[in-house]
Amino acid sequence: MNNKINTKILITTGFITGLSILTLLFVFSSCKKKELKNYNVVLVVIDTLRSDHLPFYGYKKNTAPFLSKLSEQAVVFENAFSVSSWTSPATASIFTSLYPFQHQVLMGLLAIRMAKELDPNMEINKIPPEITTITEVLKKAGYSTFGVSDNLNIGEKQGFTQGFDKFVCNMYHKAPEVNKTLKAWKEEITGSGKYFLYIHYMDPHAPYHRREPWYQPKEDRQEHLISAYDSEINFVDQHLEEMYKLFGWDKNTLLVVTADHGEGLWDHGKMGHGNSLYREEIQVPLMIYLPEPAPDMSRRPKALVSTIDILPTVRDIIGLPRGKYDEGMSLVPLIEGKEEDFKDRYLFPYLWKSVKKVVEFKSTIFRKWQFIFTRPKKRELFNLIGDKLEQHNHYFKGFKIARGLEKQFEEFMKASKKYKKKSSNIKLDQDNLEKLKSLGYVDDN
Repeated sequence: MNNKINTKILITTGFITGLSILTLLFVFSSCKKKELKNYNVVLVVIDTLRSDHLPFYGYKKNTAPFLSKLSEQAVVFENAFSVSSWTSPATASIFTSLYPFQHQVLMGLLAIRMAKELDPNMEINKIPPEITTITEVLKKAGYSTFGVSDNLNIGEKQGFTQGFDKFVCNMYHKAPEVNKTLKAWKEEITGSGKYFLYIHYMDPHAPYHRREPWYQPKEDRQEHLISAYDSEINFVDQHLEEMYKLFGWDKNTLLVVTADHGEGLWDHGKMGHGNSLYREEIQVPLMIYLPEPAPDMSRRPKALVSTIDILPTVRDIIGLPRGKYDEGMSLVPLIEGKEEDFKDRYLFPYLWKSVKKVVEFKSTIFRKWQFIFTRPKKRELFNLIGDKLEQHNHYFKGFKIARGLEKQFEEFMKASKKYKKKSSNIKLDQDNLEKLKSLGYVDDN
């Protein structure tokens, strides 16, 4: 924030008044840059992880013993939402602090479900190069930058490698392979001074594997798949713990753990994601481990926050100024217990998909309400407190509330800064096409 200070400096022959000296000191001190922290920054995105399947968010099964233990020393945001239920737009928003309709990454490489024919020559969205990503922010601040993605949506063709010194993109090679790469890089990462490390684990994305010893057999198909999904969370939790200990992230490291989006488990009749903006697909965990926690900080803020807040928060914690076009908010005031700026906050999740036809989803989340508009004419209003499963549409009873929330979205979307859509071409070989089918992204029926 640039504060204009109007000062009248009284100059007389031979001396400057005491008032002017104080004024000058104030001007100089106000222009002084914040001292940069030399924290390492580690950003972990666990694909398809919904928050309500984690024990420290109230889940009955101990799916994440390591993260649960870490949560006792970290800040856990109880009401964190992704901006979309597709990986590419959601992760692009984490990287840029912009909504999908701003950065224009609307569909990723794999967002082609139910296509009758699959052309190996594909055009995909990418982050416009003129947008500064979290990696470029930290690179400019003197960080060495490393990234490992186990999701083919998060790669060079989509613009995610901007600013990275070293980046590897796999196609669901699973957590052990991710850790193998990190182990091979450890000496280079830790020997490079302060570093930024981005890790994108694909587990627990479908197909859900039955991970022993956590998987509990079920006769019902849906319960079986949910049990397998839960076992995948245990699996990735164990592998994240291994890296935490290997790299010593308990010291001098700002660690952020979140998800790109959630996962539908028949909450509204479907499994998977990219189907809607219901909370099972967009409510995600968000945990921030601080190297030097303040004694008076709030450990479980309840205010509405978003994954677009990650970049502004990282900037603030390490001492960098706010980005000119960041749409997200720094969560530091909230961590310090100052909730005033968050009480009247609006969030605007967005989903756009084009398969057999274009479908557009717009959501406004405000206080206890979520309004969802599905083009062309479906409108829903849910009470997030009284109806956590979003089973009761209050649109007609709460028509004025719904119309107000819809207007907020349209006004924000119209006024917000938008970038020109950029794309790149990619050709998939037969092996990768078959892999898409195994991941459930292509339906030949």
